[in-house]
Amino acid sequence: MITLPEGAIPNSAQPTLLDFGGIIRPSTGAKILRLDRGGNRYRVAMTLPIRSGEDARRVVSRLLAAKSEGLKVEYPLQGVYQGTPGSFVVDGAGQSGNAILLRGGTPHYAAKEGFWLTIHDGDATTQGYLHNVKAQSIADGSGYMELIVTPNLRIPFPNGAHVELAKPTIEGLVDGDVSWSLAIGELVDSLSFVVEEAE
Repeated sequence: MITLPEGAIPNSAQPTLLDFGGIIRPSTGAKILRLDRGGNRYRVAMTLPIRSGEDARRVVSRLLAAKSEGLKVEYPLQGVYQGTPGSFVVDGAGQSGNAILLRGGTPHYAAKEGFWLTIHDGDATTQGYLHNVKAQSIADGSGYMELIVTPNLRIPFPNGAHVELAKPTIEGLVDGDVSWSLAIGELVDSLSFVVEEAE
């Protein structure tokens, strides 16, 4: 999984929830129904600010490599401070649905509605899955907490899997073209890409 060089921070992002469910509209005029399916996930289109040629060279090289190896980028929190969560991990293997039990966090830490988190399928170096906190939850005095998240859990995370709340990431494939514009004065401008969770 490729990461961007130090200091390569997007200056704009357009997140999208990819929803594999849908609305069923009966031809008889009956009540419409919402059909939910598993596998909902996120995609984020990002743009990087103008960069010097030397700095841009490394960014472009990594984005090109990420087309086949995948990309891991910090999810933009827009200046929202998500506190000091401690070292949360998954508390118990095989959980499903939209609730997940965690342990090992900072006692009385508040995960507020709208916070972002990445749940890994092992330690911090393994594949991460981006989620959003649906309802505020507060860890107890021992650092245990139950979180309600969106979308539903996509895999049965193992016991002890790493959870990142301080600096969540989106990890996946670079979708579509990686494009950049060469400006005069050895600058690269309008460097953009899309990262989409693969599972």
